[in-house]
Amino acid sequence: MSLGRKMIILLAGFLAVAVTLTAGSYSLTARSVRARVEEAGNSLVSETALSLDEYFSKLLSLTSSLSVSVSALFGNTVPPDRADLFGRYLDSVRSHGVQDVFMGFENGDFSDATRWSPPEGYDPRIRSWYVEALKKEEAVITSPYRDLITGELIVSVTAPVISPSGKLLGVFGLDVNLAHVQEKVISRRIFGEGIGFLVDRKGFFLASPFPEWDLSESIAIPSTAVPSSLSTPAKALLLGEPGTAFITFRGESAMLFHSPAGDYFTFGVILPETVFRRFVRDIAALHLFGGFVILLLAAVLLFPTVHGLRMSFASLSAVADGIAERLSGNRDITETAFNVQVLGAEIGEAVEDSRVAEFKRFLRSLENALKIIGRQGEEIAALTEEALAIQDNLTDVNRELTERQKIWRNTLNVMETLSGTGDSGGKLQRIADSIRESTGAFGVLLAHHRDGALRNLAITGYHSAALLDVAIPLEGSVAGRAFREKRPVWVEDVSLEPEYGMVHPEVATEVEIPLVHRGRSVGVLEVAFAGEGRPRDDELMETLMPVASALAGLFDVEDARREIKESYRYLAEKLQSVTEIHHLETADHMDRIGAYSRLAAETLGKSREEQDDIEIFSRLHDIGKLRVPMSILGKAGPLTDDEMALVRNHPRWGAELIGGAEWLAAARRICMTHHEKWDGSGYPLGLSGDEIPWEGQVVALADVYDALRSPRVYKDSLSHEDAVRIILSGDGRTEPSHFSPEILFFFRNSHREMDRIFKSRRTR
Repeated sequence: MSLGRKMIILLAGFLAVAVTLTAGSYSLTARSVRARVEEAGNSLVSETALSLDEYFSKLLSLTSSLSVSVSALFGNTVPPDRADLFGRYLDSVRSHGVQDVFMGFENGDFSDATRWSPPEGYDPRIRSWYVEALKKEEAVITSPYRDLITGELIVSVTAPVISPSGKLLGVFGLDVNLAHVQEKVISRRIFGEGIGFLVDRKGFFLASPFPEWDLSESIAIPSTAVPSSLSTPAKALLLGEPGTAFITFRGESAMLFHSPAGDYFTFGVILPETVFRRFVRDIAALHLFGGFVILLLAAVLLFPTVHGLRMSFASLSAVADGIAERLSGNRDITETAFNVQVLGAEIGEAVEDSRVAEFKRFLRSLENALKIIGRQGEEIAALTEEALAIQDNLTDVNRELTERQKIWRNTLNVMETLSGTGDSGGKLQRIADSIRESTGAFGVLLAHHRDGALRNLAITGYHSAALLDVAIPLEGSVAGRAFREKRPVWVEDVSLEPEYGMVHPEVATEVEIPLVHRGRSVGVLEVAFAGEGRPRDDELMETLMPVASALAGLFDVEDARREIKESYRYLAEKLQSVTEIHHLETADHMDRIGAYSRLAAETLGKSREEQDDIEIFSRLHDIGKLRVPMSILGKAGPLTDDEMALVRNHPRWGAELIGGAEWLAAARRICMTHHEKWDGSGYPLGLSGDEIPWEGQVVALADVYDALRSPRVYKDSLSHEDAVRIILSGDGRTEPSHFSPEILFFFRNSHREMDRIFKSRRTR
């Protein structure tokens, strides 16, 4: 077999070994990573479940202690000022996620810290939280349910209250908002991946990344949302047994880790197997790549040497063949000596023609040949060192690629945040945090162009929150320069930059990237680094530019959204003028309705945007009367049944006139429901209770109060005292049952402010 063929076989064998080792490495790494993932998953789930168990155990202990305290304070009688006591209790335990402190009494009374008035017929003694506490004669946690007061998902922790004489006074309890628990559950992930959830002992989801599952889906009952593969491990999970199961979730294989969180709940995490498969695949690919690089280097280095050796061996073979031919036919010693001399000369010529110096030295001296072999060994050692250096370089490249992969993973998280739902403020803060984490920055700022300046909307790092909403001038600042010139500005040493405004003394390097959308600057992304000055990093800039482009789109969308909303507010004001002209309502009446409604919204704890909306849109509550003939609206006497039926269509007509724009949704709700009544006797839909939107409840009270105070063609105006008496006590036409307990509570406490509004805004 020729030397060249042997070399090809050697390289092929090396390639086969490299592929085999890579496959074996993949298999071993996969088993190792899977074992580590299972260990980490079980550990995280167990620790989280233990934390939840400790949390609910503390609530049980706290409830038991407070029930004993209530028993000692009340004695054998129930004091009338118990709501104040419960309010103080609530202030002391609110940090534990408690939203209300309450007690149901054995005589059927109910009292809580919020002074909530139960609906008619409400009996706490038949409620599950009351019955379960008496049944077990100790503190218990109820099954989750929707709170009658807030409508939020809660559990109640209740305990019986026994007087010192042994008499049952009632059941004391805490309402715990599960949002406090949901945040902890959803945030728990394995290596930053996975879906955390919490279920009760019946299998119903209490917390998960899918709000539509809460209380409506069970892990033990397959549905369109919950795959049937979850029902197999559900039996062990609901029995409170910890463990790991392999399931199919949303079309891919996954691992389910679960552990009981006390006697009432179970915590679990669903981790797609693609998470660790991706890690293993990347590692195997790098190993295989390294093997191919080494193989290529070996081929480049060895093929020229092999070619020279083959040519030298061919020359020596030709000389040996000549010696045999010449010496085989010799007849005497003279001829042999002559031929030896001739062959010696020919061998000398062959040695001189040889391309490999080692062969020349071998033919002249065995010692020299051995020395040459020694030097060959040294050359081989040098080649080995070079190969090791190349391997070290590949390791460094691998480490750099890993870091770059981390940066891109965080960049993808930013993009997912931008495309997700939720308020823009929360998105911006999460994006700033993610950018800081991925770049290792000291601080990150996101500024938006408003009112001729850049205003900080999100900040992370810097050890200060005072920078929020700070105005940065467009002239005389590094951020303003990047904004004006629409190009990034990298300041390697801020101490040498005259336009730099010190944000924090530790900042050494600052990067200002303009947020440009459709050729227009809308804001600036600032990334600051501490320590020594940092030279420009083009790879970092390439990573941040797509994020800046996406942020610019978000800012531009927010600007357009604000402009559209302002346009709709302007339209609402113009529609008010049309309403005034048509059905003889004065501008003062419309303004008072808006002022009453804003006062109620503020008192009810609504957001500033909701207060602004109801103040504007409440003025359009009777816009549907544009379709009612003037002869009916201005009629001095009572209306006929047909005329009244026509007038009662104005809520529907108003909603139709408002239209289907998203920004006018509150106006539509007000038009449609401001004549609905809490007891269900209103029109046009006959809604009752919480079926009536809060805007409709507020405007209904405002409209009734102003109508009682204002003169009409068919009646005189009433005094404030008479209007208050009618609303709170009733007169046969207007009854307290027409209004929600919450609205009546507001009116009792704020009617004097409504009187002030009426007097300050009535026509002189």
